[in-house]
Amino acid sequence: MKIKFKVQMTQQYMYDFMLQHIYRSVQGVISLLAGLAVLTLCICSLGKVDTVYSVCYAFFALFFWVYLPLSLWWKAKHRVLASPMLQKPLEYEVDQRGIKTSQGKESNFVQWDHVRKVINSKLSVIVYVSRSNACVWPKAAVGEKYGKLLEIMEKNVPEKKYKIRRK
Repeated sequence: MKIKFKVQMTQQYMYDFMLQHIYRSVQGVISLLAGLAVLTLCICSLGKVDTVYSVCYAFFALFFWVYLPLSLWWKAKHRVLASPMLQKPLEYEVDQRGIKTSQGKESNFVQWDHVRKVINSKLSVIVYVSRSNACVWPKAAVGEKYGKLLEIMEKNVPEKKYKIRRK
């Protein structure tokens, strides 16, 4: 079984990838926990310290929870606009052997045993081929072939690397 689809990367899909990448890492978890800790400090310190300190604690809690997502949104926009490769659609062919990626006359093939991890988000399926590089397949681009895509990956990606959440 072989499926083909095209992906036009957008800021929204890049942002979705970056959010998944960061918040499933130690950095993202620490950022969320730091925000929670500072918010707890803010609440516990109300009335016990000067108001200025409580306001600063609230500011830092917001900083941890708002700054990272906003900076990722800006980076996603910049990355999509700055990369000539992302300006054109990528064509994918997925079968039991692996993933073929094509764009114009260029093509690349990755066997399933070289895939590091497969995850999904609300918008995309993300196939990591290295620690920080991935194929981002928006569910909208895959369309009705989504079930077949999952079936191919379930059969060919080792269970410990296949982390698709079923909804």
